[in-house]
Amino acid sequence: MDFKTPVRKIKPTRRSVSGYFSFRGKEPTPYESTLERDFVMRMDYDRSVERVVSQPARLFYIDANGIERRYTPDYLVYFTNPMRKPLLVEVKEKQELESDFQKLRYKFSAAFAFAKLNGWTFKIYDERRIRDSILENLQMLRNFASRKVSSDIASEVKSTLESIPLPISVRRFTQRFNSEQKTPGIRENDIWRLALDHKLELNLSEPLSEETEIVGVNHGNV
Repeated sequence: MDFKTPVRKIKPTRRSVSGYFSFRGKEPTPYESTLERDFVMRMDYDRSVERVVSQPARLFYIDANGIERRYTPDYLVYFTNPMRKPLLVEVKEKQELESDFQKLRYKFSAAFAFAKLNGWTFKIYDERRIRDSILENLQMLRNFASRKVSSDIASEVKSTLESIPLPISVRRFTQRFNSEQKTPGIRENDIWRLALDHKLELNLSEPLSEETEIVGVNHGNV
């Protein structure tokens, strides 16, 4: 698949938080606000997402005063399913959408038309679509980024998970793994680290606990 590349670079600004999120631990994806950062974090863990391109296209539109303006949507999301249309995304705070929608609607109309022309879909994401229990769990997982899990243990965890029925709770799996393996055992925190690395998949719809279910493997390479 041919991916678009950014049409402009994000520069530091005093008005908001900017930086780079390490997408899948490999590709630095820029953001210009904490809400954009959280959006990329959500996409990073979504197993249906293949790649996220920042600042993917430069559009032109006519505003309410008849003046031509330039507009660059925030992200273009590609999916692993080739039948699923890429998603052109504008990330915007709910308060700004509500207060400035009459001004913003012209650029959004241009984005809808541009996306349709390219066979994409356009959507606006505010905090209601981004900041939920799943994001809270992902933020918790990132607390274990400095924890080390050996590649041997990670491989054995993967092998064990592939040989048993899923889902299985973190508590039951760690008990089973530690009772069967001759290698050093694992702890709950090791599971969080492996999930952060996409080496196993958790059900993130509920707060993380020892009863959280492991629902899959092979989300990323072990």
